[in-house]
Amino acid sequence: MSSKAYSPITLIAAACIILGAQTKTYAENPAPVLSPNDRKAIVKLLGPDVVGDAVPSKPIDDPSTLFPFHNNASSYRFTSGKNVGKRQAETLTRVERPGGRAAWRLEMTPSLVGFVKQTTDGDIVMSAVADTGEGALVVTEPANPFLPKGMKPGETRSYSQQVSVRYLDDLSNECYSGILKSDYTYVGTFRVKVPAGTFDAVLMRSRVDGKIGPAHTRGTSYSLFAPGIGLIAMILQQKITAFWIYNVDGAGGKILLSK
Repeated sequence: MSSKAYSPITLIAAACIILGAQTKTYAENPAPVLSPNDRKAIVKLLGPDVVGDAVPSKPIDDPSTLFPFHNNASSYRFTSGKNVGKRQAETLTRVERPGGRAAWRLEMTPSLVGFVKQTTDGDIVMSAVADTGEGALVVTEPANPFLPKGMKPGETRSYSQQVSVRYLDDLSNECYSGILKSDYTYVGTFRVKVPAGTFDAVLMRSRVDGKIGPAHTRGTSYSLFAPGIGLIAMILQQKITAFWIYNVDGAGGKILLSK
């Protein structure tokens, strides 16, 4: 069987934010410190001067202040991965739905699109991810937390989620399914320098591990959110293996050029 048959599984780890909460742990007054592994990944995939010193952190009382829902044009540059050097414009777009409802379309890469919304409880979640290149759709139950309300600096929430992979030409046919488990951590707040400016940004880290169909997937991803601005930097990492049939090991980062 060709590797293309399994390629939609890469969407799972790439989404960077996974699943319905099971446990919570956090320090009372944590000093945000990047572990050597976190620092190494960020320097390698974003650059040596992007994430700087730690600054005072606060609980996430209102996630929408860190990820405002608006149609303002944004421009990003990929700092690593297969799209390195390329630019990406207008990452977040409002999509109208019948009855006056709205959905928000988030372009994480040129071919990877997530759909996000804010729940009545205040959490910002991602209910599905699409790969426009492969024509595949990944639906998660419960929806992926993107920015959970109430997270405290240093807190980790552990998640478990049912995942369904389908192709857009036949959504009635579930091609693969499985369960993913992840640890989602509010690492802290750091002084972040990108071409669009210097911001005090919240760093979220997601570590995921699970099996979808024949493939085992694992990865560590990072997102940096600045108050009033939104997503100013992101790293997507994934490793997917299915014995000798399928083997993907990829990573990529992007930073905000202008807002």
